[in-house]
Amino acid sequence: GVRIVELRQLRQFVTLAETLNFHRAAEALHMTQPPLSLSIRRLEAELGGPLFERHARGVTLTEAGEAVLASAREALRSADEVVVAFRETRAGQRGLLRVGFVGSATWGLAPAIIPAFRHAHPGIDLSLKEATSQEVVQALESGALDIGLVRTPLMQSAAVELAPLYREALMLMTPKEHRLTGESAARLEDLSEERFILFDRNLAPSIFHLTMMECEAVGFQPRIAEEAAHVHTIISLVECGLGVALAPSVMRRAAAERVACLALTAGGRPIQVGFALAFRQDEARPVVRAFANCAEQACAA
Repeated sequence: GVRIVELRQLRQFVTLAETLNFHRAAEALHMTQPPLSLSIRRLEAELGGPLFERHARGVTLTEAGEAVLASAREALRSADEVVVAFRETRAGQRGLLRVGFVGSATWGLAPAIIPAFRHAHPGIDLSLKEATSQEVVQALESGALDIGLVRTPLMQSAAVELAPLYREALMLMTPKEHRLTGESAARLEDLSEERFILFDRNLAPSIFHLTMMECEAVGFQPRIAEEAAHVHTIISLVECGLGVALAPSVMRRAAAERVACLALTAGGRPIQVGFALAFRQDEARPVVRAFANCAEQACAA
């Protein structure tokens, strides 16, 4: 069988085919003429026939030489692409980045980060997955995700690094027909008789426990009507009249058509939740750092 042709031999063949002169080809390849001549003869022997007609003043391609020239150039181009792909991936300029995000990130945060990231890093493919903060953390730990946008405080310990992005207040959502209809603000202290729809204690423990602690701090245990993992579900349950809910203020745009949204204080101050980037503690890839930079710039803007 024919031995696999080496890239070095293909490069020499293409250079000779383009110069049609052993001396000029050897100069272009930074080698002397005798080893080039020997290498081309070996290539012809491996392929089973001449690629060049030798003349006194140079060479011309044989019909077989003409036939393989395009394929040889394509092989060299592919080999160059392998090197470029490796270097760009190492430098964070191409590759796949798997990003997890909580539902409330789709309002404001993700639309600010993702187009900016795509524009700055067109060679990187983004895979986006909506999940709860807890699910994002678990997927980071298992290696199924590379970086996540999560809600803080994280109530569970996790082997992830957190880089805070910003904080915002929780608002109160009530059904459109409610005793507080027409009000623009509410105090948590005045809601002890309400039924609450809470974020799921297992899937979204940060906002669940924050709500429980704030209610206890102003003197009551909330009556829990329902728990739900995703903010979109909570909006629907409030709309149905099952109770009131606390949700990040960024959701006002999504919720205002369907429920009433009121500013909220507890003990005279807002209840604050944060957004943070989460990534593995040993994370060192430039592509992850590039996304983190884009997120930090979007939040600073």
